[in-house]
Amino acid sequence: MDKQKQYRFLARPAFKALVKGLMKGHKVYGTVKKDGLPAWSEISEFEDLILFQTPAHLSAKEFLFPPRETLLKFDITNNTCEAVVVAEDQAIIGLHSCDIHGLSLMDRVFSYGAPDPNYLEKRKRTVIIGTDCFPDAYCFCASVGTMDVEEGFDLFLHEVKSGFLVRVGTERGGKLLRKFTNTRAASAKEVKELQEQRSKKESSFVTTLDAPAEDLPGIYAKSNDSPVWDKTGSICYGCGSCNTVCPTCYCFDIKDEVKADLTTGERVRVWDGCTLEDFALVAGGHNFRKGRSERLKHRFNRKFRYLSDRFSALFCVGCGRCSRTCLVKINIAGVTNELIRESREK
Repeated sequence: MDKQKQYRFLARPAFKALVKGLMKGHKVYGTVKKDGLPAWSEISEFEDLILFQTPAHLSAKEFLFPPRETLLKFDITNNTCEAVVVAEDQAIIGLHSCDIHGLSLMDRVFSYGAPDPNYLEKRKRTVIIGTDCFPDAYCFCASVGTMDVEEGFDLFLHEVKSGFLVRVGTERGGKLLRKFTNTRAASAKEVKELQEQRSKKESSFVTTLDAPAEDLPGIYAKSNDSPVWDKTGSICYGCGSCNTVCPTCYCFDIKDEVKADLTTGERVRVWDGCTLEDFALVAGGHNFRKGRSERLKHRFNRKFRYLSDRFSALFCVGCGRCSRTCLVKINIAGVTNELIRESREK
C-alpha cells in the first residue's frame, strides 16, 4: 500500500475535539504529568492529557486487568453464587507501540483455554489510541520487534510539526474519527517528515540486545546453570516492582473473603508476582523457588522462553520499565546480553 494513503492529517484543534467527543460516552484514561513524570490517570479535562515520548512508569494493563477485581459474590446460607463482570465503555490514549504489543499478548493469554470474561468484556469495550514515542536509556523495543505496530489499536497518532498523522486500525476507530472530527489526506511533505522521525528513532537506541529476538528462547534454554543468576539474585530485593510495572505480567492470586456476617462474601482476584517470596509456597511450607536467584531466573525465562512455545512470541516488549523501576538497577537487557555472551563462549 502507498504509505501516503495510510495516513490522514489531524489538526491539533481536531484532536481536542476527538478527545472531548470520547469523554461524552467513555471513561477516558491518558498520560498526565505527576511529580514531573508521565503517569496514567483518568482524564476529565483535555488540558490534563500530555502525550509523552517516553513510557509511563506503570503500564496501562490495570484498566483491563485491575490489581483487585471481584469475580463472584456468594451466600453460604442458601448455597448460591453470582458471577460479577464489571465493564464500561472506556478509551486509553497515549499507548506506545510496545504497550500495544503487550495488550495483544494479554488478549491472547486471557483468550487461551477457558476465555476470561472479566478481561475480555473490558477489552471489547475499550478504545485504544496509540501515539508515537522516542527511546530513552532503557528502551530496547527495536531488539524484540515491537518498535512498530500494525494492529491492536483503533487509532494511532504520529505527531508532526503541524498536527498529527493518523492511522486507522479498526472500523470502530474510523467511525469515531468521522463522528467527532475532520481529517484530510496527508501530504507527501508530512509523510516525509514522519519517515525522517522514524529514521532518527531507529538510530537513537542506547540499549540493544546482542542477538536476534528469535535466538533468545534457545539462549535462555541453555542458561539454567549460569553464574549470572546467582550474581543477579544476590542483589535482588524480591520486592516485585518488576512484576507490577510489566505490561505482560499477568499472574494473580484468588481469595475468598467472607464478610462479618459469616454468611456472605466475595471471591476476588489480586495481582501476584513470581519474584515475591510466597509465590511458589505450597501447603506444608515447601517453596519451589525459595531463593531470589531462582525466582528472578523464572521471571526472565517467562519473558524470553517459557511462553514462546505456547504463544509464538516473546513476552518482553522492550519497554524497559522493569529496569527503570528496579531499586538495585537490575537491567533485563544487560542480564540478557550477559547470557548471550556466555552462550557464544561455550
